Amino acid sequence: KPLLMAPNMPSAKSKSKIAAFWAGAAEMGVKSATLKTGELETEGDTAIEVGTYRLAGAKNKTLDTGKYIVIWKKEGKEWKLHRDIFNSNS
Repeated sequence: KPLLMAPNMPSAKSKSKIAAFWAGAAEMGVKSATLKTGELETEGDTAIEVGTYRLAGAKNKTLDTGKYIVIWKKEGKEWKLHRDIFNSNS
């Protein structure tokens, strides 16, 4: 099961709860998210991605910046989100 660990809220422990989190972010004015991978390590069927993000609203105004770690698991030929944690620089 995927797990999203966003700041200031309980963990989202299912695909539907993760989708609801991002739908709520869109309702709060987030129009885009830009991710920049800084590191990527793989070991067998696991990959660890470390990077930074920027959330933008209307007219590309920066709403937040921060950092993240995502753990990916390979299932068959596809990489799927396993764990996602991020926090703001603000």
